Amino acid sequence: MKILAIETSGTVGSVAMLTASSGSASTAETIAERSTPEGQRTAQSLLPTIQQALGEVGWRPADLELICVTSGPGSFTSLRIGIVTAKTLAYATGAALVGVHTLAAIAHPIAVPSGKLWTILDAQRQELFVAKFPSNVEFNSNPQTNIVPINRFIDDLLPGDCVAGPPLPKLRVQLPPGVSAADERLWRPSAAATGQLGAQLFALGGGVSPLELVPHYFRRSAAEEKALRENAGEATRK
Repeated sequence: MKILAIETSGTVGSVAMLTASSGSASTAETIAERSTPEGQRTAQSLLPTIQQALGEVGWRPADLELICVTSGPGSFTSLRIGIVTAKTLAYATGAALVGVHTLAAIAHPIAVPSGKLWTILDAQRQELFVAKFPSNVEFNSNPQTNIVPINRFIDDLLPGDCVAGPPLPKLRVQLPPGVSAADERLWRPSAAATGQLGAQLFALGGGVSPLELVPHYFRRSAAEEKALRENAGEATRK
């Protein structure tokens, strides 16, 4: 099985090519991975990066059998571009399609410590998208996702816990004693992890049609919240 994975939750995305036995799609091997160029918009760089990765492994788009893509949380615009690209390719090639939770993609390659593994993304406004993965339960590919003020997140950490996520360059110095940061190479969600987790989900029946897959933002945009406040104000004045 030939797999394309797309990760576009942040300003810099990545794509990966993976292979898996048709009889055991849950175990996928990464054979190529490329990041989109820094400083370029995802809308401009994603398709050329996919084309480069396909050329690197000698595949055509028609060869793809499964496409995995991060579906949120993350940057509104970047997620939308990644998902539209994945849906279009799946529709055009007939490949199966799987959406992968971004915070689960971060957690997937990390060995869960004795405490909890917390994965985080910047939610703006001094807040974080947060998911936790206890060490004593089976890995959760669709974790509960909360939006938490940074200070409260720091206060909730306990000795033995581990944290991973792109905000760590700024937050690492605030971690309480006994709380560790994951290997720095695993702080960002990767297309390789997205493809490996997506292959597992597909093997468990987690495929969706291109018409069904939508981004999961987990919060309204600033423009939507402003419109709601304005509408509420107008209703109050009436």
